[in-house]
Amino acid sequence: MANTNLLKTVVEKEIIKMYCEKHVASQIELSIKMVKFIFDGTEPDLVAYRAADRTLHLGEITTSGFQGQKGKNFHIGAVKKVFEAFAKFTLWRDDLDTILQRFRECGIDNEVENVVGSFIVPEGCKFIHALGYRNKLFNKGIMTLEVIPLKPETIEVMLEVHHSAKAEIWIKKGDVK
Repeated sequence: MANTNLLKTVVEKEIIKMYCEKHVASQIELSIKMVKFIFDGTEPDLVAYRAADRTLHLGEITTSGFQGQKGKNFHIGAVKKVFEAFAKFTLWRDDLDTILQRFRECGIDNEVENVVGSFIVPEGCKFIHALGYRNKLFNKGIMTLEVIPLKPETIEVMLEVHHSAKAEIWIKKGDVK
């Protein structure tokens, strides 16, 4: 069975680390309960703060579509993640005062002057080349597209998990390759 948990514990962890280094931001560690309370059940993959310019960074990360789907750049799961991220960032922007108040209620009292919403993918991700009209979502000022380079060993972990998952799907369909 494919260990997709490695995507969270290894790949996503490195993406968060590299994003924070790139933006000189510190990840804000929140319990699951705090995240659900602060963001009203819509959970970001990344919450970080850059004190230099008082910017709160919220991120949605996907490794779906890294290799595309069926040999093509398009990947339905990754595209769904783009739309989900856009919806979340829109809600967070509209509810920003409430979110910041809930941060304070949880004992996190960072002064926030700016909020950046980033849709984050690993470098080499194929599906972003097939976004077509969906690219317009990144021009609306709601979220930016961030491409983060990974270490070769992390890419290897991601590819291994994706290959295992694909093999499982082929076996379930009786289409062994």
